[in-house]
Amino acid sequence: MGFKNWLSQHLLPSLKIPSVLIMDNAPIHRKNVIRELVEAGGHQLLFWPKYSPDLNDIEHDFSALKRARMYSPINTSIDEIICNYCAK
Repeated sequence: MGFKNWLSQHLLPSLKIPSVLIMDNAPIHRKNVIRELVEAGGHQLLFWPKYSPDLNDIEHDFSALKRARMYSPINTSIDEIICNYCAK
C-alpha cells in the first residue's frame, strides 16, 4: 500500500473536519494528488519549512562528533568519542 492509498483509505476518514495535516518536504508529500485528496476531504495541508541544519541544534553536535572522530586515533571507538565529547 502506498502513501496515497493509506492517506485516502485510513488517515483522512479518521480525521475530524477540518483538520490540518503538517508534512515534511519528502517528495511523496509534494505531489499534487496528495494536496487534492486532503483538500477534497475538507482539510488543510501545510509543510514544514525547508530543512536547515542551522535551525537544528543536534546538527551542531553531529558536526562536532564527526570532527572528533576524524581527528581521533584510528582504533578509538565511537562510544569513546561520544563519551569524551559529552564530558566537555
